[in-house]
Amino acid sequence: MTASRITILAWLVAVMGLLPFAPAHSQELLTENFEQSVGDWAITPGRGSAQITTYADNSSLQLTRNAAAVRSVDLSGVSRIDIAASFAASGLEDDDHCLVEFSPDGQSWYEIGRVGDGQDDGFSLHPVSGSVDIQTATDRGYIGVRVAGNADNDICRVDNIRVLARPSPGRLSKAIAEESFDLGSTPDQPFSTAAFDRPGNAMPPKNHFAGRLQSTGGAMAHFLLLKDDFDFAATSQSIRILPPFEIDLLQIGDELVPLVRTPIAGNHPDWEWIFTPGKVWDDPADKGMSRAVLPFALMERNANCNHNGLASFRFDSSGRISYFVYQIGSETCAYTQFDAWGAAPIIYVPQATAGSEDVVKAYQAEKKVRLETRSIDSLPSDVAGMFGSEEEVAAGAMTMFGYIADNIHYTGGCDTRYGSYLYCDSLVLPSYSWAKSLAAGIGAMRLEQLHPGAMQSLISEYVPACSAPRWRGVTFADALNMATGVYNSDGHEVDEQSAEMRSFFLVDSHEEKIKTACTAFDRRQEPGKEFVYRTGDTYILGTAINAFLRKTAGDPEADYYDDLLKPIWRELGMSPLMMSIRRSYDSERQPFSGWGMTLLRNDIALVTSFLQRGGTINGEPVLDTNMLNAALQRDPQNRGLRAVIDGQRYQYGFWAWNAGTALGCKGDVWIPALSGYGGLSAALMPNGPVYYYVSDGGAFAWRKGAQASNRLHLFCE
Repeated sequence: MTASRITILAWLVAVMGLLPFAPAHSQELLTENFEQSVGDWAITPGRGSAQITTYADNSSLQLTRNAAAVRSVDLSGVSRIDIAASFAASGLEDDDHCLVEFSPDGQSWYEIGRVGDGQDDGFSLHPVSGSVDIQTATDRGYIGVRVAGNADNDICRVDNIRVLARPSPGRLSKAIAEESFDLGSTPDQPFSTAAFDRPGNAMPPKNHFAGRLQSTGGAMAHFLLLKDDFDFAATSQSIRILPPFEIDLLQIGDELVPLVRTPIAGNHPDWEWIFTPGKVWDDPADKGMSRAVLPFALMERNANCNHNGLASFRFDSSGRISYFVYQIGSETCAYTQFDAWGAAPIIYVPQATAGSEDVVKAYQAEKKVRLETRSIDSLPSDVAGMFGSEEEVAAGAMTMFGYIADNIHYTGGCDTRYGSYLYCDSLVLPSYSWAKSLAAGIGAMRLEQLHPGAMQSLISEYVPACSAPRWRGVTFADALNMATGVYNSDGHEVDEQSAEMRSFFLVDSHEEKIKTACTAFDRRQEPGKEFVYRTGDTYILGTAINAFLRKTAGDPEADYYDDLLKPIWRELGMSPLMMSIRRSYDSERQPFSGWGMTLLRNDIALVTSFLQRGGTINGEPVLDTNMLNAALQRDPQNRGLRAVIDGQRYQYGFWAWNAGTALGCKGDVWIPALSGYGGLSAALMPNGPVYYYVSDGGAFAWRKGAQASNRLHLFCE
């Protein structure tokens, strides 16, 4: 977004001459977490106060009443900047706000973002962000944060301030030059995504692609690190190296379809490729060759971060091929973010595709069950802007959002830092902890439907690593509810962010993961009594269900994801991406259960619609009805365990929020939801519609989406 002009802030003028410059480091001009002190920020307390405060081991700058802080940044040679910050607010009323602002001269100020009344529960961090185009010859600018309040209880705690230099999209090349295709040279700045779009004079392809595409990988020609919370890039140069690949592709009409569309494991320590369907066309500029665009993602090995990109190349039917021109300009990853672009040599081996007729039929069937899509802007104007609202999710953090109602999928987002992604149906989305609902939750409901009483089985009888007394009496259902009573701290996500759980996530064998999950925590409570968020419990459940199926079926190869879930996904018409989940990198290949799935946006629409209609296929239930009703808050006598706050519950892998007060309803209105790390939310409205978004800025709010849905399809009075 472009910052809007606001009034001159006279309270800052006097301190401009005192402020130090923040030197630019690579593309990051400023990062401030207030972990040590106020540092170089100049404080104007006004009638309020400013001080460093700590909550849950995290420090922030607390401003009250009308206090403000400002500092300068060096903008030499910069044409555009992104500014982001997060606020936790309390006591705001009416026109009270927490504000982030920018000034090119210390006198004229422009609003970047604000947090106001209704976003002030005192602890939830609300991210705000915006972009500013810098005028030529502006060599410095100023970042300001302040409270626009009138009482001492108007409090804004600001954290995670970042200023990044960006190329201005309007100045980027909208075409891929001949030398990029022919020689592999690429410009010093990224391409506009328009360079990967089909031009208006494009014609149907005369060449036909059928065969194998090969690359030896290699260093990314251009790499701009934007965020690296765990110093990943500092400890590993391999993050800047593309893995090799060898993929079979089949052209179906004007679409280019990879035969393998799940993550491609290899020997690279950091990345695995995912390729999704793209486009083929003829352009007169290509001199008899055809042009292809292939969407892709680099998925972090042993994790769920996705870095999305587009690639283009020229080819002809004889096997001639150009360089593979690629660009990464977006991601769904809260801790590692970067831009990368370049060109790599590739080899095309034309050959017949085994089972090509089956590939064509499967792809056509997949497209046939896609819900009809319309732009979110086709909804009434008074509600369209409430979905994907920047008041709840910062624009720069949003990957995609949508609203599903009456078998129509209203879509929004799908932007990169350099323009629209263009191939939004092929954009790879991570599940993170949505998998706790989709893999563990639905898998357990299917198990219970097939084997009544299975969820009351004991973990200790099926998971040898969990045979110690601390696991006495813990059932499958307790593990699904994350109510095992086995934990070290009941503080929200204290265990989840502990050194033990970091080890659990980093190791890649099942033996190491299950040992940590079962032995690193102690018995603190009787099972079934208290919800404590711990992904290890969900992993234990997946291990237990596998063992249950192997014992029951007498099949040592039984696998709950393959045997319970994939048949449902196939019946629903899900994409091939849904046929896989992250697994341990050993012969056990244990599904991660609580994270690690990948989806397309139509997969989100299909699976949430399946849940909303009661877990039925062709009118027949395929999930345990009692469990599903409880998870989706359709059983008022069974809301589930309190989860973090009084107005929130957790049951069978699903969250629920009592939205009655926030929506102004006459009574309680419990809305079930899926939630995933970094900023993934999918709210299943009580009367059928679904609102979802995929983001990575740490925001989880969806009140506005619920309000908009209630206006369109009333569920509360």
